[in-house]
Amino acid sequence: MKQWMFQDRAVIHYVSGTSDPDLQAPVLREDFVGFIPINDQSSENLANVILQRCDELNLDMTKCVGQGYDGAANMAGHLSGVQTRIRENYPKARYIHCASHRLNLTLSNVMSVPAIRNCLGVVSQVVNLFRNHSNANKIFQETIQEHAPDSKKKRLFRLCDTRFIERHDSIIVFLELFECIVMALEEIAQRTWTISSTASTLHSASQKSEFLVSIVVCEKLFSLTLPLSILLQNKSSDLVSAVKYTNEVLSSLRQMRETANDTFTEIFQVASKFSANLFDTELQAPRVTSRQKSRANPQTTSNEEYFRVTTFIPCVDTLIQNLTDRFIKNEYILSNFKLLLPGYACEKKINELEKLGPYFQDEMPLSAVQAEYKLWWAKISSIDPSTEILKLLEYIIVTEHFFAR
Repeated sequence: MKQWMFQDRAVIHYVSGTSDPDLQAPVLREDFVGFIPINDQSSENLANVILQRCDELNLDMTKCVGQGYDGAANMAGHLSGVQTRIRENYPKARYIHCASHRLNLTLSNVMSVPAIRNCLGVVSQVVNLFRNHSNANKIFQETIQEHAPDSKKKRLFRLCDTRFIERHDSIIVFLELFECIVMALEEIAQRTWTISSTASTLHSASQKSEFLVSIVVCEKLFSLTLPLSILLQNKSSDLVSAVKYTNEVLSSLRQMRETANDTFTEIFQVASKFSANLFDTELQAPRVTSRQKSRANPQTTSNEEYFRVTTFIPCVDTLIQNLTDRFIKNEYILSNFKLLLPGYACEKKINELEKLGPYFQDEMPLSAVQAEYKLWWAKISSIDPSTEILKLLEYIIVTEHFFAR
């Protein structure tokens, strides 16, 4: 019997700097410190393994102010999860659910819309056909050379299950080479190869109205979340900028929802061009029946309205709801720290420093922190509120010892 060994990836996120203002300004570092073998995935064992690894690295855990994992119960559980067990010993180590993982979960939930799930399933099968079979790929490459010789894209990208930033790239390339894909599938379907029946099935699926509308909807919506995904994977990103940019994405999505008729008309026109140019057909909604349980069956007055109601609006609503639940509702994490930031700091909020007690009470009395805060507020009162968090460290270094830690 095989015995499986799991591994956890350990990354340390920290500020590297100096208290000497004449030396180099502080920088945010993200260092990979190795894989940790895991035999027991219980929260107790995982917490012990993590703390043991930190001890081996001679890290002072009393200075740890954050820990980030995915949202699995054994990691994030507030009763006995890893983060809770670590905070029992090191209360400053506030838990934050990995932002990139939250975004992936948000986009994964878009697949709860049947049309989108089916569309991405077809895309995945087409990509696998051309990437896994040399004969199919040869015909595909010849088709590109003949009909799209100027295209810089020569191959399709797989739909990664966990990295939706790559899914967006896959869909962009798929749409760019869609004409070549259709022609290659049609030619393969006419051969006598074992994959010909698969190619024929995929060719039929790719010309369905639901597929054409869905893939254009995916490209439209994922283009809004792509910059956010890139931002969240930047090692210098912070929770303030993540929440701020998420609010901007939400604003665009809400505007899109309010103008759903006009926005979807543009999407429908793009899908209609694909249908007319490649298949010489018009987009058609499925037949409406008196009883239907396996798919959406609303009473609509046009093909465009049907796809707007069954595909576009559910996708937008799902994105808005999930981004709100997974990002914006977590603004409470920032609430205690905002009084230290430009645009929020003011002398009237000095009594709110008590909320930050766990972070300084072992080293300084509240009265000393309040005195430091007055100096800090005076120094940053003229700073642009949009200044990045990392840039603020340049001001922090020259203040007294509390902020220089």
